[in-house]
Amino acid sequence: MTARAKGAKIMDGAAIIGGGPVGLGLAVLLAQQGWTVRVFERRRGISAHSRAIGLHPPAQRVLARAGLAAQLAEQGTAIRRGVGISNGRQIAELDFSSLPGPYPYVLALPEHQTMTLLRDRLRELDPQALAEGHEFHGIEGQSRESIRFTVAGPGGVQTREASWLIGADGVQSAVRAELGAGFRGRQLPDRYLMGDFPESTGWPQTAALFIESQGIVESFPLPQGLRRWVARLGRGQSVDTDLPTLIRARTGHRVDAQACTMRSSFATANRRATRMVQGRAVLLGDAAHQISPIGGQGMCLGLIGAAQLAELLASGAGPEDGQLQQFQARQLKAARQAGLKAHLNMALGRPVAPWLLPARNLLFSAAAGNRTVRDTVARSFTMT
Repeated sequence: MTARAKGAKIMDGAAIIGGGPVGLGLAVLLAQQGWTVRVFERRRGISAHSRAIGLHPPAQRVLARAGLAAQLAEQGTAIRRGVGISNGRQIAELDFSSLPGPYPYVLALPEHQTMTLLRDRLRELDPQALAEGHEFHGIEGQSRESIRFTVAGPGGVQTREASWLIGADGVQSAVRAELGAGFRGRQLPDRYLMGDFPESTGWPQTAALFIESQGIVESFPLPQGLRRWVARLGRGQSVDTDLPTLIRARTGHRVDAQACTMRSSFATANRRATRMVQGRAVLLGDAAHQISPIGGQGMCLGLIGAAQLAELLASGAGPEDGQLQQFQARQLKAARQAGLKAHLNMALGRPVAPWLLPARNLLFSAAAGNRTVRDTVARSFTMT
Protein backbone atom coordinates (compact mmCIF):
# COMPACT_ATOMS: atom_id res chain seq x y z
CA MET A 1 0.00 0.00 0.00
CA THR A 2 1.54 3.24 -1.13
CA ALA A 3 -0.15 6.18 0.57
CA ARG A 4 -0.68 9.49 -1.24
CA ALA A 5 1.20 12.59 -0.10
CA LYS A 6 -0.87 15.27 1.62
CA GLY A 7 0.31 18.83 1.42
CA ALA A 8 3.94 19.32 2.43
CA LYS A 9 3.92 16.32 4.71
CA ILE A 10 5.46 12.97 3.81
CA MET A 11 2.91 10.13 3.79
CA ASP A 12 3.91 6.51 4.44
CA GLY A 13 1.82 3.38 4.75
CA ALA A 14 3.46 2.36 8.03
CA ALA A 15 6.03 4.27 10.05
CA ILE A 16 7.95 2.03 12.45
CA ILE A 17 9.92 3.56 15.30
CA GLY A 18 12.77 1.20 16.19
CA GLY A 19 14.98 -0.91 13.94
CA GLY A 20 15.45 -4.00 16.09
CA PRO A 21 14.40 -7.50 14.99
CA VAL A 22 10.71 -6.88 15.71
CA GLY A 23 10.47 -3.56 13.89
CA LEU A 24 12.50 -4.85 10.96
CA GLY A 25 10.46 -8.05 10.83
CA LEU A 26 7.21 -6.10 10.61
CA ALA A 27 8.69 -3.83 7.94
CA VAL A 28 9.73 -6.79 5.77
CA LEU A 29 6.37 -8.55 6.11
CA LEU A 30 4.50 -5.38 5.09
CA ALA A 31 6.91 -4.46 2.29
CA GLN A 32 6.47 -7.91 0.81
CA GLN A 33 2.77 -7.06 0.43
CA GLY A 34 3.43 -3.81 -1.38
CA TRP A 35 3.29 -1.39 1.55
CA THR A 36 5.43 1.71 1.73
CA VAL A 37 7.23 1.38 5.07
CA ARG A 38 9.74 3.58 6.85
CA VAL A 39 11.78 2.37 9.80
CA PHE A 40 13.24 5.17 11.94
CA GLU A 41 16.17 4.01 14.05
CA ARG A 42 17.97 6.34 16.46
CA ARG A 43 21.29 4.48 16.31
CA ARG A 44 23.56 3.87 13.35
CA GLY A 45 24.88 0.44 12.55
CA ILE A 46 24.37 -2.78 14.50
CA SER A 47 26.04 -3.58 17.79
CA ALA A 48 27.85 -6.93 17.87
CA HIS A 49 26.66 -7.34 21.46
CA SER A 50 23.76 -9.82 21.46
CA ARG A 51 21.73 -10.85 24.46
CA ALA A 52 19.08 -12.68 22.46
CA ILE A 53 20.40 -15.78 20.72
CA GLY A 54 17.52 -18.26 20.58
CA LEU A 55 14.93 -18.45 17.80
CA HIS A 56 12.11 -20.75 18.87
CA PRO A 57 10.10 -22.55 16.15
CA PRO A 58 7.36 -19.86 15.95
CA ALA A 59 10.01 -17.18 15.40
CA GLN A 60 11.65 -19.31 12.73
CA ARG A 61 8.30 -19.59 10.95
CA VAL A 62 7.91 -15.80 10.96
CA LEU A 63 11.42 -15.27 9.60
CA ALA A 64 10.81 -17.92 6.94
CA ARG A 65 7.74 -15.92 5.85
CA ALA A 66 10.08 -12.94 5.60
CA GLY A 67 12.14 -14.87 3.04
CA LEU A 68 15.03 -15.85 5.31
CA ALA A 69 14.65 -19.63 5.66
CA ALA A 70 17.76 -20.49 3.65
CA GLN A 71 19.94 -17.93 5.40
CA LEU A 72 18.82 -19.09 8.85
CA ALA A 73 19.62 -22.69 8.02
CA GLU A 74 23.06 -21.68 6.73
CA GLN A 75 24.08 -19.35 9.54
CA GLY A 76 22.36 -20.74 12.65
CA THR A 77 23.13 -23.67 14.91
CA ALA A 78 20.28 -26.08 15.65
CA ILE A 79 19.89 -26.98 19.33
CA ARG A 80 18.21 -30.39 19.23
CA ARG A 81 18.35 -31.44 22.85
CA GLY A 82 18.81 -30.12 26.34
CA VAL A 83 20.26 -31.80 29.40
CA GLY A 84 20.08 -31.06 33.09
CA ILE A 85 23.24 -31.76 35.09
CA SER A 86 23.88 -31.57 38.82
CA ASN A 87 27.02 -32.52 40.73
CA GLY A 88 28.49 -33.88 37.51
CA ARG A 89 25.57 -36.25 36.84
CA GLN A 90 22.86 -35.97 34.18
CA ILE A 91 19.48 -35.80 35.89
CA ALA A 92 17.17 -34.84 32.98
CA GLU A 93 17.01 -34.65 29.21
CA LEU A 94 14.75 -32.95 26.66
CA ASP A 95 14.64 -34.10 23.05
CA PHE A 96 13.15 -31.54 20.70
CA SER A 97 12.66 -34.06 17.87
CA SER A 98 9.10 -34.65 19.09
CA LEU A 99 8.11 -31.06 18.29
CA PRO A 100 5.53 -30.68 15.52
CA GLY A 101 6.27 -28.84 12.31
CA PRO A 102 9.37 -28.21 10.21
CA TYR A 103 11.54 -26.83 13.04
CA PRO A 104 12.06 -29.49 15.72
CA TYR A 105 14.82 -27.47 17.35
CA VAL A 106 15.73 -24.07 18.73
CA LEU A 107 17.97 -22.15 16.36
CA ALA A 108 20.91 -20.37 17.97
CA LEU A 109 21.72 -17.20 16.08
CA PRO A 110 23.00 -14.02 17.77
CA GLU A 111 20.60 -11.12 17.51
CA HIS A 112 22.98 -8.96 15.50
CA GLN A 113 23.09 -11.62 12.77
CA THR A 114 19.30 -11.84 12.72
CA MET A 115 19.15 -8.05 12.37
CA THR A 116 21.69 -8.09 9.54
CA LEU A 117 19.61 -10.63 7.63
CA LEU A 118 16.44 -8.58 8.15
CA ARG A 119 18.16 -5.35 7.09
CA ASP A 120 19.48 -6.97 3.93
CA ARG A 121 16.05 -8.37 3.11
CA LEU A 122 14.37 -4.99 3.68
CA ARG A 123 16.99 -3.31 1.50
CA GLU A 124 16.14 -5.76 -1.30
CA LEU A 125 12.47 -4.79 -1.06
CA ASP A 126 12.99 -1.03 -0.61
CA PRO A 127 16.46 0.54 -0.41
CA GLN A 128 14.98 3.67 1.22
CA ALA A 129 12.95 1.95 3.93
CA LEU A 130 15.49 2.19 6.78
CA ALA A 131 16.35 5.65 8.09
CA GLU A 132 19.19 5.49 10.62
CA GLY A 133 20.08 8.40 12.87
CA HIS A 134 16.43 9.45 13.19
CA GLU A 135 14.87 9.90 16.63
CA PHE A 136 11.15 9.99 17.37
CA HIS A 137 10.04 13.33 18.84
CA GLY A 138 6.29 13.17 19.27
CA ILE A 139 2.79 12.74 17.88
CA GLU A 140 1.09 15.83 16.50
CA GLY A 141 -2.36 14.34 15.98
CA GLN A 142 -4.53 11.65 14.46
CA SER A 143 -7.43 11.58 12.03
CA ARG A 144 -9.66 8.78 10.79
CA GLU A 145 -7.16 8.03 8.03
CA SER A 146 -3.69 8.91 9.31
CA ILE A 147 -1.39 9.88 12.16
CA ARG A 148 1.06 12.79 12.17
CA PHE A 149 4.36 12.67 14.05
CA THR A 150 7.81 14.23 14.12
CA VAL A 151 11.28 12.76 13.89
CA ALA A 152 14.65 14.44 14.20
CA GLY A 153 17.41 13.45 11.81
CA PRO A 154 20.46 14.88 10.07
CA GLY A 155 18.28 17.44 8.33
CA GLY A 156 16.55 18.61 11.48
CA VAL A 157 13.04 17.97 12.79
CA GLN A 158 10.60 16.73 10.18
CA THR A 159 6.84 16.22 10.26
CA ARG A 160 5.63 13.02 8.67
CA GLU A 161 2.29 11.37 8.16
CA ALA A 162 1.46 7.69 7.95
CA SER A 163 -1.52 5.40 7.95
CA TRP A 164 -0.06 3.70 11.04
CA LEU A 165 2.63 4.48 13.60
CA ILE A 166 4.25 1.44 15.22
CA GLY A 167 6.31 1.81 18.38
CA ALA A 168 8.88 -0.98 18.35
CA ASP A 169 11.45 1.09 20.23
CA GLY A 170 12.23 -1.14 23.18
CA VAL A 171 11.73 -1.14 26.92
CA GLN A 172 12.37 2.61 27.22
CA SER A 173 9.85 3.29 24.45
CA ALA A 174 9.41 6.96 23.60
CA VAL A 175 6.24 6.11 21.67
CA ARG A 176 4.72 4.44 24.73
CA ALA A 177 5.56 7.48 26.84
CA GLU A 178 4.02 9.79 24.24
CA LEU A 179 0.82 7.73 24.26
CA GLY A 180 0.69 7.91 28.06
CA ALA A 181 0.40 4.14 28.39
CA GLY A 182 1.52 2.66 31.71
CA PHE A 183 4.19 -0.03 32.00
CA ARG A 184 3.24 -2.11 34.98
CA GLY A 185 5.27 -4.80 36.67
CA ARG A 186 8.41 -5.01 38.72
CA GLN A 187 12.14 -5.46 38.74
CA LEU A 188 13.12 -8.99 39.75
CA PRO A 189 15.98 -9.95 42.10
CA ASP A 190 17.74 -12.30 39.66
CA ARG A 191 21.00 -11.07 38.09
CA TYR A 192 23.19 -12.91 35.61
CA LEU A 193 26.62 -12.87 34.02
CA MET A 194 27.12 -14.15 30.51
CA GLY A 195 29.95 -14.60 28.06
CA ASP A 196 30.78 -16.24 24.74
CA PHE A 197 33.77 -18.59 24.63
CA PRO A 198 35.18 -21.17 22.21
CA GLU A 199 33.25 -24.44 22.31
CA SER A 200 34.91 -26.81 24.79
CA THR A 201 32.13 -29.19 25.91
CA GLY A 202 31.89 -31.58 22.97
CA TRP A 203 28.09 -30.99 22.79
CA PRO A 204 27.70 -29.15 19.47
CA GLN A 205 23.86 -29.30 19.36
CA THR A 206 23.04 -29.55 23.06
CA ALA A 207 22.01 -26.96 25.61
CA ALA A 208 23.07 -27.74 29.18
CA LEU A 209 21.62 -26.55 32.47
CA PHE A 210 23.93 -27.04 35.44
CA ILE A 211 21.60 -27.04 38.44
CA GLU A 212 23.76 -26.36 41.47
CA SER A 213 23.10 -25.14 45.00
CA GLN A 214 25.03 -21.90 44.34
CA GLY A 215 22.77 -21.09 41.36
CA ILE A 216 22.21 -22.28 37.83
CA VAL A 217 24.68 -22.09 34.96
CA GLU A 218 23.26 -22.36 31.43
CA SER A 219 25.28 -23.22 28.35
CA PHE A 220 24.21 -22.95 24.70
CA PRO A 221 26.02 -23.72 21.43
CA LEU A 222 26.48 -20.81 19.03
CA PRO A 223 27.56 -20.57 15.39
CA GLN A 224 31.23 -20.25 14.46
CA GLY A 225 32.45 -22.68 17.11
CA LEU A 226 31.35 -20.61 20.11
CA ARG A 227 29.31 -21.38 23.20
CA ARG A 228 27.41 -18.99 25.46
CA TRP A 229 27.60 -19.42 29.23
CA VAL A 230 25.05 -17.72 31.49
CA ALA A 231 25.44 -17.87 35.28
CA ARG A 232 23.08 -16.64 37.94
CA LEU A 233 24.88 -14.53 40.48
CA GLY A 234 24.66 -15.98 43.97
CA ARG A 235 24.60 -14.33 47.35
CA GLY A 236 27.37 -11.78 47.75
CA GLN A 237 28.46 -11.98 44.10
CA SER A 238 28.64 -8.87 41.95
CA VAL A 239 28.84 -8.22 38.23
CA ASP A 240 32.62 -7.99 38.67
CA THR A 241 32.78 -11.71 39.52
CA ASP A 242 35.18 -13.58 37.25
CA LEU A 243 32.94 -15.61 34.95
CA PRO A 244 35.42 -18.35 33.93
CA THR A 245 36.19 -18.99 37.61
CA LEU A 246 32.49 -19.15 38.45
CA ILE A 247 31.82 -21.55 35.56
CA ARG A 248 34.61 -23.89 36.62
CA ALA A 249 33.60 -23.82 40.29
CA ARG A 250 30.00 -24.77 39.58
CA THR A 251 30.30 -27.03 36.53
CA GLY A 252 33.88 -28.31 36.41
CA HIS A 253 34.23 -27.00 32.83
CA ARG A 254 37.11 -24.78 31.82
CA VAL A 255 36.61 -21.94 29.36
CA ASP A 256 39.36 -19.94 27.70
CA ALA A 257 39.16 -16.55 29.39
CA GLN A 258 41.57 -14.99 26.90
CA ALA A 259 39.37 -16.02 23.96
CA CYS A 260 36.13 -14.53 25.32
CA THR A 261 34.37 -12.65 22.50
CA MET A 262 31.63 -11.04 24.61
CA ARG A 263 31.01 -10.54 28.32
CA SER A 264 28.03 -8.83 29.88
CA SER A 265 25.61 -8.82 32.79
CA PHE A 266 21.90 -8.27 33.00
CA ALA A 267 19.10 -7.82 35.48
CA THR A 268 15.57 -9.11 35.02
CA ALA A 269 12.10 -7.58 35.08
CA ASN A 270 8.54 -8.44 34.16
CA ARG A 271 6.38 -5.58 32.84
CA ARG A 272 3.51 -5.04 30.42
CA ALA A 273 1.99 -1.96 28.85
CA THR A 274 -1.48 -1.07 30.08
CA ARG A 275 -2.50 -0.79 26.42
CA MET A 276 -0.86 -1.48 23.07
CA VAL A 277 -3.28 0.25 20.73
CA GLN A 278 -4.39 3.87 20.69
CA GLY A 279 -6.08 4.89 17.46
CA ARG A 280 -3.54 4.47 14.67
CA ALA A 281 -0.60 3.98 17.03
CA VAL A 282 0.41 0.45 18.08
CA LEU A 283 3.10 -0.78 20.48
CA LEU A 284 5.04 -3.91 19.61
CA GLY A 285 7.80 -6.08 21.09
CA ASP A 286 9.67 -4.83 24.16
CA ALA A 287 7.79 -1.54 23.97
CA ALA A 288 4.68 -3.54 24.90
CA HIS A 289 6.12 -6.19 27.23
CA GLN A 290 9.38 -6.77 29.07
CA ILE A 291 10.16 -10.41 29.86
CA SER A 292 13.22 -11.90 31.51
CA PRO A 293 15.79 -13.03 28.90
CA ILE A 294 15.95 -16.40 30.66
CA GLY A 295 14.06 -18.75 28.37
CA GLY A 296 14.54 -16.56 25.30
CA GLN A 297 10.86 -15.72 24.90
CA GLY A 298 10.93 -11.94 24.43
CA MET A 299 12.12 -11.67 20.83
CA CYS A 300 10.02 -14.66 19.78
CA LEU A 301 6.87 -13.11 21.25
CA GLY A 302 7.66 -9.83 19.51
CA LEU A 303 8.11 -11.52 16.12
CA ILE A 304 4.84 -13.43 16.55
CA GLY A 305 3.16 -10.10 17.28
CA ALA A 306 4.75 -8.54 14.20
CA ALA A 307 3.39 -11.32 11.99
CA GLN A 308 -0.10 -11.01 13.44
CA LEU A 309 -0.10 -7.23 13.11
CA ALA A 310 1.14 -7.42 9.51
CA GLU A 311 -1.79 -9.68 8.65
CA LEU A 312 -4.28 -7.33 10.28
CA LEU A 313 -2.95 -4.20 8.61
CA ALA A 314 -2.70 -5.88 5.21
CA SER A 315 -6.31 -7.07 5.53
CA GLY A 316 -7.46 -3.49 5.93
CA ALA A 317 -8.24 -3.58 9.66
CA GLY A 318 -8.99 -0.17 11.11
CA PRO A 319 -8.71 1.29 14.59
CA GLU A 320 -12.47 1.07 15.20
CA ASP A 321 -13.41 -2.42 13.99
CA GLY A 322 -12.28 -4.35 17.07
CA GLN A 323 -9.64 -6.55 15.45
CA LEU A 324 -6.77 -4.56 16.90
CA GLN A 325 -8.32 -4.74 20.35
CA GLN A 326 -8.46 -8.52 19.99
CA PHE A 327 -4.82 -8.48 18.87
CA GLN A 328 -3.93 -6.44 21.96
CA ALA A 329 -5.74 -8.87 24.25
CA ARG A 330 -3.96 -11.89 22.70
CA GLN A 331 -0.55 -10.29 22.92
CA LEU A 332 -0.89 -9.15 26.52
CA LYS A 333 -2.24 -12.56 27.53
CA ALA A 334 0.73 -14.24 25.82
CA ALA A 335 3.07 -11.82 27.59
CA ARG A 336 1.53 -12.73 30.97
CA GLN A 337 2.02 -16.43 30.22
CA ALA A 338 5.60 -15.87 29.05
CA GLY A 339 6.28 -13.89 32.23
CA LEU A 340 5.01 -16.78 34.35
CA LYS A 341 7.26 -19.23 32.48
CA ALA A 342 10.22 -16.92 32.99
CA HIS A 343 9.45 -16.73 36.72
CA LEU A 344 9.38 -20.53 36.89
CA ASN A 345 12.63 -20.86 34.95
CA MET A 346 14.38 -18.41 37.26
CA ALA A 347 12.95 -19.96 40.42
CA LEU A 348 14.32 -23.36 39.43
CA GLY A 349 17.75 -21.83 38.96
CA ARG A 350 17.99 -19.88 42.19
CA PRO A 351 20.45 -20.87 44.92
CA VAL A 352 19.22 -23.41 47.47
CA ALA A 353 20.68 -24.88 50.62
CA PRO A 354 22.98 -27.81 49.71
CA TRP A 355 20.83 -30.24 51.68
CA LEU A 356 17.80 -29.34 49.51
CA LEU A 357 19.56 -29.95 46.20
CA PRO A 358 19.09 -33.78 46.15
CA ALA A 359 15.35 -33.39 46.66
CA ARG A 360 15.10 -30.84 43.85
CA ASN A 361 17.15 -33.09 41.57
CA LEU A 362 14.89 -36.03 42.37
CA LEU A 363 11.88 -34.01 41.23
CA PHE A 364 13.67 -33.09 37.99
CA SER A 365 14.57 -36.72 37.33
CA ALA A 366 11.05 -37.96 38.06
CA ALA A 367 9.49 -35.41 35.73
CA ALA A 368 12.02 -36.11 32.97
CA GLY A 369 11.29 -39.83 33.24
CA ASN A 370 7.67 -39.32 32.19
CA ARG A 371 7.31 -39.13 28.39
CA THR A 372 4.15 -37.00 28.50
CA VAL A 373 5.67 -34.52 30.94
CA ARG A 374 8.91 -34.42 28.96
CA ASP A 375 7.14 -33.66 25.67
CA THR A 376 4.94 -31.05 27.34
CA VAL A 377 7.98 -29.30 28.79
CA ALA A 378 9.72 -29.38 25.40
CA ARG A 379 6.72 -27.74 23.73
CA SER A 380 6.39 -25.15 26.49
CA PHE A 381 10.10 -24.32 26.47
CA THR A 382 10.10 -23.81 22.70
CA MET A 383 6.78 -21.88 22.61
CA THR A 384 5.20 -24.40 20.22
